[in-house]
Amino acid sequence: MSAAAEKIQFPPLAYLYGEPSCRALLRSSPEDFIVDEELSFTPTGAGEHLLLQVEKIGQNTQYVAKQIAEAAGIKSRLVSYAGLKDRHAITRQWFCLPVPIKQELDYGQWQIEGVRILQSVRHQRRLKIGSIKQNHFRLRLRNVSDVAELEQRLQLIGAGVPNYYGEQRFGRDGGNLQLAEHLFSGGSISDRQIRGLALSASRSMLFNQQVSQRLQQLGFLTLLPGSVVQLDGSGSVFQVDPADSDIQRRLSEHDIHPTAILPGVGKVLEQGEALDWQQQQLMPWQHWVDGLVALNVNTERRAVRLVPKALSYQWLHDTLELSFALPAGCFATSVLRELVNYQDIRRDIAVLES
Repeated sequence: MSAAAEKIQFPPLAYLYGEPSCRALLRSSPEDFIVDEELSFTPTGAGEHLLLQVEKIGQNTQYVAKQIAEAAGIKSRLVSYAGLKDRHAITRQWFCLPVPIKQELDYGQWQIEGVRILQSVRHQRRLKIGSIKQNHFRLRLRNVSDVAELEQRLQLIGAGVPNYYGEQRFGRDGGNLQLAEHLFSGGSISDRQIRGLALSASRSMLFNQQVSQRLQQLGFLTLLPGSVVQLDGSGSVFQVDPADSDIQRRLSEHDIHPTAILPGVGKVLEQGEALDWQQQQLMPWQHWVDGLVALNVNTERRAVRLVPKALSYQWLHDTLELSFALPAGCFATSVLRELVNYQDIRRDIAVLES
């Protein structure tokens, strides 16, 4: 890897409510971070695909998929899932594999470390990436240093937080970003999966920087002429007139959200001032944008604001038990970041053990 790739640095990301001074411990045990995946459809109960709801502890999603394939005696590529789930947590998610209608799997006899199969149901189609309505989180923050401050911040996050990609997207010590810089500086990555991680990380960081600059330059919810918004709970995006009072009402009611671009090949929807501002933010990283286009990565959009759903909490002395739901592809750590300066115990241990 080139020396340039090793020196890559991005400015720190801005906070919406100011950097928290309150401290707490996250993931003192796996039970402190629980995730339940909710699919975007109801399984039909019939068909040649078997959906398995799996509870996993201490394992990543790809590893579990490979172990399921091995236990079922099929190729790994035939086992699919809707999304990746954190290793350092208790997570419940769905996996899918082809099983002929007249065949039964004796999965009760499978021995996969850190894995328990909760239920199975047949479905007519293969489970695809992104087929998630939302993820439900139950978290514990322990040893909270300032209960009063955290209580105040809990009243704020219901209005939304910056929809940053979480640090896990960028690899240990930002390694995936270093790989991206290596790729965009003329290097090559032969492993297809690693190259995909680098490309994903590059676009995620470009998105994060746009959101951070928006907070510092424009204001979180400011819409410039020619801006593009996303309909809440939907992938639908459209250009709006910020002078329209109805648009401002819908923005305040969380019906629509400002967006930022994940660069690549495709039509840029912004126009006028919004387009000029976007290009200005991406200019320092134009060689990344050009690299994404050259590698034929498709342009996408992502909402700038993340609003936690069904938010609830309770205190047990200096421990906060927090529950909320987030759309697919959004990070609980982006919510926690605005709440508290947390120390992630399990990740610290993982670094020490590596």
